[in-house]
Amino acid sequence: MTYFCFQRSQNDRVSRISLTVGEETQPMMWKGEQPDDNVHGVLFHHTSGLVFLEETRASYGPQGSYRVFALTGRTPGSGRFEAIEVPRTGALRTLGRFDLDVRDPTDDQADLVYTGRFLYWRRSMPASLQGSGTLLYAATSGLVGHQIGTMQNSKDHGPLPEGLYTFFTHVDPRQNSVEAANQRGDKAVSNPGEGIQFLPVGGGGPVFPDWGTFRVRLTPIQGNMYGRGGFYLHNSHKGYSHGCVEVGVNADGLDFFSGLLAYAGSQPRKAKLVLRVRYSYPEQGTLGRTLR
Repeated sequence: MTYFCFQRSQNDRVSRISLTVGEETQPMMWKGEQPDDNVHGVLFHHTSGLVFLEETRASYGPQGSYRVFALTGRTPGSGRFEAIEVPRTGALRTLGRFDLDVRDPTDDQADLVYTGRFLYWRRSMPASLQGSGTLLYAATSGLVGHQIGTMQNSKDHGPLPEGLYTFFTHVDPRQNSVEAANQRGDKAVSNPGEGIQFLPVGGGGPVFPDWGTFRVRLTPIQGNMYGRGGFYLHNSHKGYSHGCVEVGVNADGLDFFSGLLAYAGSQPRKAKLVLRVRYSYPEQGTLGRTLR
């Protein structure tokens, strides 16, 4: 017999999964109890655009086979997730299924939500991005080996602590262009100012590749910071940070900071946006698809 379950509780069959946009399930399994159960010869199918699917590993053995995967809420709505057998002849056959529900986070305070692998810009966005679909950007926080929610208390190593943060939406007048940032040199990085900052760029790209080409400072307003601070959103693409959130592009290739700069130039706009950091579960990984 084959069935869906969570890796942590393999005796409990899954019949329904409810997620918020950007929220990731704990590791799930498509599991067989007998050697001849069809685990690896099926296709996973889900309602289009509802979730992201990531398979992480698989195993085949005499005591049973399995496939491990995780789902992340992508767009609000309802549908199904199915395991479909594709026979050599005859009709397709559904071997397992469960219902899916994805909803927007019920958070009256947050304009953006960071959940571990994605940054979700859920409201207060420029007109140019309205109608662009759900704005989920790949995001990473923490050093390699420390990219897990339970290590948020590890100074300079773990991911951004859970809580509420604000950031200013204007462009820092001291660094409002690449030319201005280049003229400031090292002072561009040591600048503790608020607002969106351009960073130095040379002929080979970012002068400070640990930072990228743009950043904006985060100010904590709620939550346990564990004695940590100096956090930013920035657009490097190295696949790690010392606690900042490295933000990449969304599924359509849209860059987060291009949208943020558009918001900075729009009217009306909020002087500050609010970011909620809430990991999907304690052991949530915080390595998104930002490395390139």
